[in-house]
Order: sequence, then structure tokens, then C-alpha cells
Amino acid sequence: MFDKKEYIYTVFKEKSFTAAAEKLYVSQPCLSAAIKKTEQQIGLPLFERRTGDLTPTKIGYEYLACAEKIMEIERSFCQLLEDMSNMKVGSIRIGGTNYICSHVLPILVNHFLELYPNIDISIYEANSVELEKMLLSGRLDLLIDSYDAKDDRLEYTELVAEKILLAVPSACTCNEALSHASITTADIYHHTVSSDQLPEITLAPFQNEKFILLKQGNSMYKHAMSAFTACSFTPNINFRLDQLSTSFSLTASGNGLCFVPDTMFKMHLYNDNVLFYNVKGAGSRILYIANHPSNHTTAIQMFKETAKSMMEDISAPNEKM
Repeated sequence: MFDKKEYIYTVFKEKSFTAAAEKLYVSQPCLSAAIKKTEQQIGLPLFERRTGDLTPTKIGYEYLACAEKIMEIERSFCQLLEDMSNMKVGSIRIGGTNYICSHVLPILVNHFLELYPNIDISIYEANSVELEKMLLSGRLDLLIDSYDAKDDRLEYTELVAEKILLAVPSACTCNEALSHASITTADIYHHTVSSDQLPEITLAPFQNEKFILLKQGNSMYKHAMSAFTACSFTPNINFRLDQLSTSFSLTASGNGLCFVPDTMFKMHLYNDNVLFYNVKGAGSRILYIANHPSNHTTAIQMFKETAKSMMEDISAPNEKM
């Protein structure tokens, strides 16, 4: 009668069959049928089915308490199994935004699997809000992202500080008077010049250019707005997009200027038709790896340590993985 405990526990947490079905990636009829079957086995209803939020019955609360104990025992046994197997078995579910999944995770995962080839890794791509919900609900083991506000229920490990740079098509005429303040993708990748060593300039020379911004709510949007405020001008916005990769591709094609983190160029060697500037107000952000404090399997801990070490190596001068 506890084989569908995750279903019942999710309905309790979400207070809705519809929301729980969405979280569990199952249809609502399937979820309802599974819970009804468990109630038939018990002989009593687990939820008060009235208008408004679902409320567990007295036996429902008892069932949930037992389910929590069983799930904790299962997690503890899985951790023990991984510890005893010396990383010969195990799994990790990792989440990231499009930027992380496109530019950061492929290299981290590839390096980790070279060290621990028997660990099964699943990758989930979504927006930051949804990923954090997945981590809190136990559907993810790890999440890599930059955080403006940390959740006290999660544990964070700093991976790297990302310098926010202004990307400008190399054909842009405004570059001519700014050669002393620009670097290329190759400069960043090969550590010819550190982005931290770039002289800081204002956005004034670019006031007549078109900009490509990520939509409000994205971390990069906040950095862009901070830079515009520091220069006291309203940008001419050519595109408002959801994905960082798309905005940079449009910049590389000559369709406007955008803001990017230097990390993506430390990990990949791109074409060299873009120049980068350290502009006043853009600042930097910290890339973190997050997990739930109760989730500390050996595989998870080793991935965190491997990711931190690799990101430090990638960011170190004159070193390349």
C-alpha cells in the first residue's frame, strides 16, 4: 500500500490533484486512480474531497508520516549503497537553465564521467524558478545557477565569479576608438588578457547602437539595467529574448549589442568577430551549485567537488582543461 507513496505525498504538498499530476509528469486520471487504489487497500479515504484545497484525513496524516519515514530509509539506503560501491553505482539528477545546459554542464559532466563512468547522470533544462521548485521537491539532486536571493532551505557551493561583459560586433565602428579597452573571445579562452584586468569604460560610446536584452526577471537583464543607469541613458532595444545563447548569436551576426558572462567563453572557443568591454555598472555575479541539505550521497558530493575544482582550473590564468 506504500508503492504509490510519492504520488500521495505530492498531492499533499501541492494540495491539488492537477498540480501534483503536473509535478509528477503523469495524467490526472492516472494519479487519481493510483490514489483510489491505495485507499481501497487501506479501506479509508486519505483526503477530504471538498471544495478548495485538499486536506488529509486523520488516517491520511498517519499514512504521510509513515511514507516520510519510508522515503528517508530509502534515501539512507541508497547513500549507503553508493558509499559501499566506491562510486561503482549511483545516479545524479542535475538541473540548469539553457545557458548552463548549453555552455557549462556538457564540459562538467564529460569530465566527471571520465572519472566516474558508472554514475548515471540525468540533465533537466528549465527556467530558474521551476528548477528551484524541482530541487526543493526532490525531483533534482543538484542545480547550477546564479542566485540573486538564496533559499534558506538549500545549501549553496560557490563555483566561480562571472564577469559581465558587453559584447559588440567587431564590425561596429564604435570599436575604432576603444581598442585599448577591448578583448576577443580568443583572449578570454586562452587567458591572453583577464576580463578582470580590462579598463572600465562607460556605455556612452554605444548610445547610438541597438541592444539585445534578455527579458525582465533574468539575471542578465538586471546587470544590463544597472549599466544603463550608470550611464544615464535609455537604450535602443532591438530584441528582447529568453535565452542568452540566442542573444549572443544575434550579436555575433551583427544585430546588436548584448551582455554576457565571461565564463561561457572560458569554456568554449568561439569565432572571433565579437569584441568585449568591461562597462561601468554591469558588475559580476556568482555561479553556484545548490542541493538540499538532506541530500548528500557520495556521487552528489563528488560531483560538487569535481565541478568546483574544474571551474577554478578553467578560470585560472594560463590553464585549460
